[in-house]
Amino acid sequence: MQVTSYGTSDQGKVRHANEDSLFLNDTHQFYAVADGLGGLPGGAETSQRIVQLLEQTMRSVDSKEERVDLTDLIVGINQIVAKEGFEAHPFTGAGSTLTIGQIVGDQLLIGHVGDSAAYLLRGEALEKLTTDHTMEQELIERQGESARAIMPPEYPHTLTRCVGQGEILNVDSTQITVETGDRLLLCTDGLNKVLSDEAIKEELTRKQSPKETCQQLIQMANDNEGPDNITVIVVHIS
Repeated sequence: MQVTSYGTSDQGKVRHANEDSLFLNDTHQFYAVADGLGGLPGGAETSQRIVQLLEQTMRSVDSKEERVDLTDLIVGINQIVAKEGFEAHPFTGAGSTLTIGQIVGDQLLIGHVGDSAAYLLRGEALEKLTTDHTMEQELIERQGESARAIMPPEYPHTLTRCVGQGEILNVDSTQITVETGDRLLLCTDGLNKVLSDEAIKEELTRKQSPKETCQQLIQMANDNEGPDNITVIVVHIS
């Protein structure tokens, strides 16, 4: 299988800085987005440090057929980031989301912590491959969709899991078989909490390059007030 990809990040219309980071490596078909926590110090530095650690890891990977244990990788990154974060900020530490996708042969491997996201478009169907680790999602899982009517306003943005806030971290992992024609989207919540799934699906379905799709999705988020940083990676599988 061949892949073509593009990724970009935008500050948005409201934030004073961009605390998102992304990692894109077509040679190893390895992609990641990280969203530094704005409520903790050093959000931008934390997400950038994660990307630095990913770059170091990929330099030791021999070929695109070498599978990376994404759970072990994220756990290891978490230990480093937590140690450094609490050394720099003893009372709070630092934190970031992290969502990784690696394509090995016809398998897509996902490792995920936080509320960034991975989606797969196959034909006309858009599937979210990750679950948000937020107070909102926990309440919905306990009480069902009716919980949205009583949702405290801070719940959608309050993480229950992230990189950097403790030595022990539970990582979600997913593996699916990909097919020719599939399209993969990795994004921070500045995109998918602003645009509907239908709007995202419509843009991914268009006959355009990954670069054009990324640029259009970011423009659409900014047209909807751009309340957060927006980071997008689009991968076409052929």
